[in-house]
Parts: sequence; structure tokens; C-alpha cells
Amino acid sequence: MMVTNAFDSAVQLSDSPRSTVERYTRLCRAYVQLSERFHQLDVDHMTLKGQVIPLLKALKAQQDRLRQLQMEKESLQQSLDQQSAQHHQEMQTLTQTYEDRLGHLTRHLEELRPLEGLLSSDLSHELAEAESQMDLVDATLQEMGEDDEPDLTADEKALLAAYRANPSAFLVVP
Repeated sequence: MMVTNAFDSAVQLSDSPRSTVERYTRLCRAYVQLSERFHQLDVDHMTLKGQVIPLLKALKAQQDRLRQLQMEKESLQQSLDQQSAQHHQEMQTLTQTYEDRLGHLTRHLEELRPLEGLLSSDLSHELAEAESQMDLVDATLQEMGEDDEPDLTADEKALLAAYRANPSAFLVVP
């Protein structure tokens, strides 16, 4: 209401046509300026919109890539969890196997513990001496296998061989 009253007062004060033309001219200039500013604002808006669209596309692509990477991460995490569980199971199996073997070896050691006394230095010396005598016995048996009558001459050995081959024919007198 106040604006309307001020406008009515201004119209009444200026009754001259020149003043009316000047007022319309100023109004037209203001309208042209407003139109130019609106046009510039529209151009700026379109320019901004043109710059925002690629930015929004890049943002969307990055979001899609981020989702894809998140899914890959979850898939890899599941795979790692499965491998971890499998490795854990394998480790438990190996641990159990080695514990079983260790228990078996411990039992064997306990069974052999009474024989530790045989490893004393005196017993080792006696054992070494017995082994050397066994070597002599083996050598003697081998020699006997090769020549069971080492004290006999070749003629005596031939005579003994003939007797052994056919004892009844040897004792018959012609």
C-alpha cells in the first residue's frame, strides 16, 4: 500500500509529458538492464550446468568403482577367511600328527631306557672286543668254507674227497 501511494504522488507531481517520457525511458533502460542481467544469469547457469554434469558423471563413476572395489574386498575377505580356516585345520591336523609321533617316540625311549646301562664305557669296550672276536670267528668260518682241511696235503685231500663221494666203494677190497 505504501508503494502505491508513493507512485500516485509521483504521478500527480509530474504532469509534464517530458517527465513522463524520461520516466518511461528510465523504466525501459532498467528493463533492458534487467533483461541483460537475466540473460547473463541464464548463460552462467548453463555454463555451470555444463561443468556440473561431467563432475556428476565422474562422481557417479567413482561411486560405482568404489562399490565394485567394496564387493571385491568382501569376496577376497571371504576367500581369505576360508583359506585361514583351512590352514588352521591343516595346522591342527599336523600338530596332532606330530604330537602322536612324539608320543610314540617317547614310549619307545621309555622302552629303551633300561638298556642305557649297556652304553657305559666298560660295556662298550667289552662289546667292541666281542665284535672283534666275532669277526675272527666269521673269518675262520669263511676259511673253513673255502678249505675245511687246511692241515692236509693235496693227496690227502683227494683221498678224503674220494672217500666222501662213495664210502662203500672205498672200503671194498679187490
